[in-house]
Amino acid sequence: MSKNAKTDATIAELEAHADAIRAELKVPKQAELFRHATEAGYLTALADGTVEDEEIAALVKAVELLSEGAVIEWETDALVAECKARAIAEGATARAEAVGTGLKALGQAEAGILVAAVVARATKKIGKKEADVLKAVGKSAGLSSDDVAAIVKRAASLTGSSA
Repeated sequence: MSKNAKTDATIAELEAHADAIRAELKVPKQAELFRHATEAGYLTALADGTVEDEEIAALVKAVELLSEGAVIEWETDALVAECKARAIAEGATARAEAVGTGLKALGQAEAGILVAAVVARATKKIGKKEADVLKAVGKSAGLSSDDVAAIVKRAASLTGSSA
């Protein structure tokens, strides 16, 4: 299966489970939550050293789908460009800490990691490098590694597949 076909299948799977995921995201300040979660998803995609066009497309589609119109495509594209610029300027590790701190300030660490994990699953399988990024974000948000692992597992179950 080609990368695009795999990504398309994952997005289709995500669409099938989007209502269940959205139900978990009924939180205040959703726009800020999605801003931080999008960056966490971007940083997760960057974990292997590069973010491919297919990963960006999947990230944009997943955020649009989960935000149900709260974040529109051109905003998501601009947001991803900002994430890239911050990662280049400050480094991925510093940005992971900043994103986690932002989620903690919102009181939405779990919801943010859930979105980031779902978005990361839309771009590719969550391997060790990707999980380490999510754990770094979670740590800065006040979550333990076990908490993050449980959220990633929940994200996988919500999208109907394994991490």
